[in-house]
Amino acid sequence: MVRQRRKSEKEEEKREQEDGSEQEDQKVKPMPRTVSRRNMQSLVIGLVGGALTLGAYSQTYVSPGTSIGAGLFVLFFGLLVSEGFISL
Repeated sequence: MVRQRRKSEKEEEKREQEDGSEQEDQKVKPMPRTVSRRNMQSLVIGLVGGALTLGAYSQTYVSPGTSIGAGLFVLFFGLLVSEGFISL
């Protein structure tokens, strides 16, 4: 029983070594880069916040201080989404 078990273990080790050498021969394909949904949402929120903040200097509908405050709030919201504290 023990001899048979040792023999089967040796056979398994040989198979693993053979499989390992076959895998090394194959070319390693780089994985395509993908952007996660959370990162894309954070980017869009950040762009909106930046546009609100920069728009404070050229618009006359709202006071510049209010527009800058709203832009910074949106940027902070985007940061919370990107860090995972808030999910959309």
